[in-house]
Amino acid sequence: MAWVHRALAQMQRRDYPGSEASFRQAAKLAPDDARIHADIATLCILQNRHDDAEAPLVRALTLEPEHPYALCLYAHIRQRHCAWDGLADLHARIGRVLDQGVDRRYQFSVFPILSMPTTPHQQCVAAQWTASMFAPPTPVPRPCVTLRAGERLRVGFVTSDFRPHPRVNLMMELWERIERSRFEMFAYGLLPRADGPVGERVERSFEHFADVSGEATERIFQRIRDDRIAIVFDLNGYTTHAREALFALRPAPLQINAIGFQCTLGTTWHDYILSDRFSLPEHLQRFYTEQPLYMPHTLYPSDTTRLPPGPPPSRAACGLPDDGFVFCCFNTSYKILPEVFALWMRLLASVPGSVLWLLETNTAVKHNLRREAATAGVDPQRLIFAPRLAVGEHVARNAAADLFLDTYPYGAHTTANDALLAGLPVLTCVGETLVSRIAGSQLTAIGLPELITTSFAEYEALALRLATEPGLLDSYRERLRANRHTTPLFDMTRYTRDFEDAMLRIWAEHQVQR
Repeated sequence: MAWVHRALAQMQRRDYPGSEASFRQAAKLAPDDARIHADIATLCILQNRHDDAEAPLVRALTLEPEHPYALCLYAHIRQRHCAWDGLADLHARIGRVLDQGVDRRYQFSVFPILSMPTTPHQQCVAAQWTASMFAPPTPVPRPCVTLRAGERLRVGFVTSDFRPHPRVNLMMELWERIERSRFEMFAYGLLPRADGPVGERVERSFEHFADVSGEATERIFQRIRDDRIAIVFDLNGYTTHAREALFALRPAPLQINAIGFQCTLGTTWHDYILSDRFSLPEHLQRFYTEQPLYMPHTLYPSDTTRLPPGPPPSRAACGLPDDGFVFCCFNTSYKILPEVFALWMRLLASVPGSVLWLLETNTAVKHNLRREAATAGVDPQRLIFAPRLAVGEHVARNAAADLFLDTYPYGAHTTANDALLAGLPVLTCVGETLVSRIAGSQLTAIGLPELITTSFAEYEALALRLATEPGLLDSYRERLRANRHTTPLFDMTRYTRDFEDAMLRIWAEHQVQR
């Protein structure tokens, strides 16, 4: 259909409003084509209009109840709103689709299932399904990059998020500390340059910064080839505004999936996934198409400069009661699932005067969670929603809480790092998926493995003990304060050295294997 071809061409040019309009014209001519309605939903999401995506997804699923792409996006949007009616059924249907295997008639979106109760095998199937959409007809050989005498190793980073973003909040200090006598650093921004202090700081941290947002994928590929990049980091994976077709073209000899997408990408063209042995233990390697590139302590860098100097804000300044225990979770709304929330409500019921401090996202989330609290017999006003703040202010206010409660299966990543940097103990529950293990990795790296649990029963029991035995919680808080300066998690000198050593090691190994 001409309107569909037009819409796809507009999407390729990133003319999202035009593409959506064309797809809507196509839907008028073919109202029973589920694929067109799913594509309309995609365009709404790309324009940050998640609410508008719900109606076309419902229409797609009415026409085709097992449409895998529409199923995943619809469940994800319901989770974003904490609207849980029918969610268990959606999750079960998604699990069945993944267990049946890849059907290449359909596109797929793997990121949403990371926050759903899926297994490492199902996530690998989903990733390989997604990778099949970008695979070239024949594998592209690695480019040959040879360092000239005295030349530094050229390392590139590609992302849409060189701007205020959680992963940049973590990585900034690493980029600034890389030893320039040994490494030449390149950045390729997939979105337009960001104005403001974060964007300016990012650009200062690289010798070479290229805004490639207006360039075709093939042109970006050629630019990286022409820059003779030896190792390139894909910091997006399958996230919004990624250019995954770029890496299928093999712009660099070594390509690494890192930080942005904590799961296998299921490709044959990513050589490594940055990790550590807690986050990705050896018995789970079979679910990854990449080889783990193990950091010796933790995969996450930590920009320690984002914690402002001086005393933290008071509880009153944060809108919290002066008395009573403050449970906290600043994870985004789609990570909060009914079983974990029910556990949190039991904790509030068991600890008189306690409150749960959450991040304010949208009106629907606040309404739905307060309704769920009331259903559980908890005063809805005991849920306190924190407004969004600049990074430094947000990190500092973590100290006003007593205990950070992690979500499951998609746990805290940057938010765990924020809490620990501010001195707030984090309680986590780990499973077999990488997204469930990142907070546990950070707790291990800062010497607090006792706060890692492996079941909801253990998690709930320990949370209750910590809330009702002040001495026990104080001991962990004191250890966190002391370990902040002596353990690997926030030792960026050590992390940078380990990172540099890893780059030199894999490059040397590549030279031998070539």
